Amino acid sequence: MRFATLGPAGSNHEKATRTYLRFHGLTDAELSYFETYSQALDMLRGGDVDFFTQVCAHPEVAITIEKFHRDVFVVDSFIAPTRPMGVVTRRDVGEPKSLGYMIATAGYFDRSRWSTIVTEISNGAVAEGLLAGKYDSGFTTTELVERHPDRFRIDEYIGEVDVCWLVYGRERVRKGEITAWRDAPVRRLLDAGRPA
Repeated sequence: MRFATLGPAGSNHEKATRTYLRFHGLTDAELSYFETYSQALDMLRGGDVDFFTQVCAHPEVAITIEKFHRDVFVVDSFIAPTRPMGVVTRRDVGEPKSLGYMIATAGYFDRSRWSTIVTEISNGAVAEGLLAGKYDSGFTTTELVERHPDRFRIDEYIGEVDVCWLVYGRERVRKGEITAWRDAPVRRLLDAGRPA
């Protein structure tokens, strides 16, 4: 079984995908990384991978679903938390002027504080950019500060966020009008809202 997700290693995509694989007992599944969803679609269509995952907040979700809608299908979805995230800044910078971030995280914070903005493919790429001194601040996982407390500080803490992840494959799984889990955890909330 071959899965792929947005790289590099250490991304929220990797964490969510590995959690999904453990949940399904796929301990021997291979996990590879891609840099763009066009690459992921090519890998899936070409048989290089069997499935790939994508966070629902990514701006390319519509294109991913639409581009090859006869060959690539949403086959599953799940809710999983991100790694704790926030605005991380280099300790040697008093007033940060440049920022790196992944476009799917744009809604979490106000980017107007920085004069130079650099978009990256993932939170992992932002962490790599911070380590390389590419920019002063970055919106990424706060684990970077835990690993390098002498080099970085947290300027704004967001924490974990529950998000929906999409799983794509080559074979359609929807057979009826809807594919859903009747005994899903949301059922408790739906039943609580019914009149007595």
